[in-house]
Amino acid sequence: MKWVLALFDFTPLLFGSPQTHPSIAPGAKETSAQSLHSLLGQDAKVLVIDVRAPKEYYESHIPQTLSIPIERLPKMIRQLRVPKDTMIVTVCDHGGRSSHAVLEIQKMGYKTSSFCPLDSWRRDGYHLQKLKSK
Repeated sequence: MKWVLALFDFTPLLFGSPQTHPSIAPGAKETSAQSLHSLLGQDAKVLVIDVRAPKEYYESHIPQTLSIPIERLPKMIRQLRVPKDTMIVTVCDHGGRSSHAVLEIQKMGYKTSSFCPLDSWRRDGYHLQKLKSK
């Protein structure tokens, strides 16, 4: 019986578990797709980071975004030496990952950070970019 229970413990590792999206983090500021689109059209000091997995970014993303998976975000922001006065907007599909990323960025001392769900970008009819196959 112990063997059967142990097998159930490893089943998600063997067959993969369905990807879940975390819920939106309370306290994270959201930017509308319209506001983000407007910022990207100006010469504003803004950095838009797509925090999804590279495969998701490859399939579709907001133009002018940088792909940095959420688990690598703090390290990469330090490596890129992003000035503290830069507005940082994070993006993911529904807002869960990007809202959590915003809170991490704020812990690093960035005051003007927010998130924009890719869903809202799509709903507002803005263009998504796809990377071409090799």
